[in-house]
Amino acid sequence: MHLAEVADYIQSKYGIEASYVDLAGQTLAAVTVPGANESFALLLKKDGRETVELKAGSLAKFLAAQSAFGPAVFMQDPAWIKVDLDNPALNDRFFYKTLDSAYQSSRPLEAAKNTAEDRQEHEIYLLDDEGEDFQEEVIPKRPAFFKDSDFDRLLVEKGQPVIPEGIKQMQESYDYLAVPRRESNFYRQGMLMANYEDDFAQMVPINKQRPVYHDLTVDQLRSYFSWRTKFRQGKYKPAPAAYVYLLASELVCQIGVKDKADGLRQLRLLFAKCVEQKDISTSWQEKHILQNYLVYYGFALEEIRPDFEDELMRGEVYHNLLSGEASGQELYQAICCLSSYLPKNNPLLKKEPEKFYELLAQVWQEVRLNPYQLLKLLVGEKTTLPVEMFADTVFFSLDPVKDAELILGPGLVYRCQGGQWSNEVYWPSGRQRQLLANFMHEFDRLSRQAFKQGRALKEKDLPPAFKQAIVQGIADYQEILIERARPKVKINLATLDQIRSDAAETKESLLTEEERQLEAEEAEKITSESNKQVSESSAAEEKMTKDIDETAASGLGLDENEEQLLLALFSGQPYQDFLRQRHLLLSVVVDQINEKIFDEIGDAVIDCDGQKAEIVEDYRSDLADLLGIEEK
Repeated sequence: MHLAEVADYIQSKYGIEASYVDLAGQTLAAVTVPGANESFALLLKKDGRETVELKAGSLAKFLAAQSAFGPAVFMQDPAWIKVDLDNPALNDRFFYKTLDSAYQSSRPLEAAKNTAEDRQEHEIYLLDDEGEDFQEEVIPKRPAFFKDSDFDRLLVEKGQPVIPEGIKQMQESYDYLAVPRRESNFYRQGMLMANYEDDFAQMVPINKQRPVYHDLTVDQLRSYFSWRTKFRQGKYKPAPAAYVYLLASELVCQIGVKDKADGLRQLRLLFAKCVEQKDISTSWQEKHILQNYLVYYGFALEEIRPDFEDELMRGEVYHNLLSGEASGQELYQAICCLSSYLPKNNPLLKKEPEKFYELLAQVWQEVRLNPYQLLKLLVGEKTTLPVEMFADTVFFSLDPVKDAELILGPGLVYRCQGGQWSNEVYWPSGRQRQLLANFMHEFDRLSRQAFKQGRALKEKDLPPAFKQAIVQGIADYQEILIERARPKVKINLATLDQIRSDAAETKESLLTEEERQLEAEEAEKITSESNKQVSESSAAEEKMTKDIDETAASGLGLDENEEQLLLALFSGQPYQDFLRQRHLLLSVVVDQINEKIFDEIGDAVIDCDGQKAEIVEDYRSDLADLLGIEEK
């Protein structure tokens, strides 16, 4: 609250004008009820602070204990109190009630008795000769009569123009007790003047950067409304920043617009003209006012996103760095947006960019999964910030938004809960600028060193945890490259039977009758011997199976195929037919057995060259104990 507002209130309500004087280094004005011997209020300004002292009488001690109130300083009288207008805890409504009480208690007794409510003035008519009946009429109240007639006449006599009726009604509509006073009065007065037009020739400057109608003189008001009229007619004229501020405030409040789309169109046109004419600098205000307007009034996403291109791009950069969903190339592109150091001359990036991106992704994964939140320190985090909608304008709504949610992208979400707006965004780390640059420098240096490429770089200062993450990530990637370089044999078992069948048919077609006879005899002989061997092998396997401790075998995690091969090798039985029938590779099954028994023996128990396999004699007794087999 300001002294000017208090002075306006006193003059508007009581018709008393405050006259300021300079005294002892401070500016003050004593306000006195006409006919009274003492003042009831003192308006003071000293060292930039504005206060009011009021005569409170017997209530002074009670009032002095209220927020923003206290004992009077200038008027050293216990019946007076001080009010600090700069105190944010000041309740405007309570202050004005206290001011009214001070005024009423200071009125002279005669004036208090003879108020307009207690007495009635009459106009007296003399009776004519015909004895016409006497009739009395109430005389109009002098203040209203003076306001409606003499005031305009006096203005003309002084050479000042008459106040237009629309502006006069707007000024009279100001409510000093409205809450919030500045915003609600602007909205109410703006609605009264929504369709007002003027043709005032002079462009009157407004020194105040963020005014409302109540701050302006009549000439300033007429000048602004004339400028607004021409703007609506498509005749834009460069104007002071205060004019643009007033019009933008009207548009965000939906004053003088058909609907929200019309308000947006006028806002865009206004700011486009400002840029075109280069008359004022509104680039920052323009962006935020338009963004707030689009979000607050709930436009479609396709209409909103073009005005948030920078914010959405920034959100995508941070999302790629923090989410763990980006590829190596996307990570590098995101880092390019934030880091002042980039490994552009890294030999791996120049020669084999795909490997460089894979390496970066592996190192970044090591940083992201670190339990000490290294990524939060290196880049930043997602956070929620409060948002004051239309902070760059005067804004008021009779039906404000209470609850809303607008998701523009992974790093840009607007929410409103109970009328309070917030913005969910990615927020950079305080150490990001230096830390990220040093991190990328060390990544460049250590990757050159690990792959023995390029010239050596000078070491940069980097916390040990980050350096260790880089070293571990590089080591992990080198292991991946070694594994990738190992030869891989791929066998399509699905076509193996068909190949064998085709070969048999080809062989059969080439045989003579004599060869077929000899082959049949040989096959019969082989079958006889094979059946005998199978019978003997089955008997041996059955006997060996009985000797194995089933609990011990299952505890090793061996499946049926692995257990069968291990039994055959241990007992020296043939295993080739068994593997062929089940389409198994000897080396694969042996590796699986060695891997499952390694934790128990500490070494491979079966030697295999791909063609044949045998139990390592040094571990035969250990293996027998492990399987619960008693060797004879």
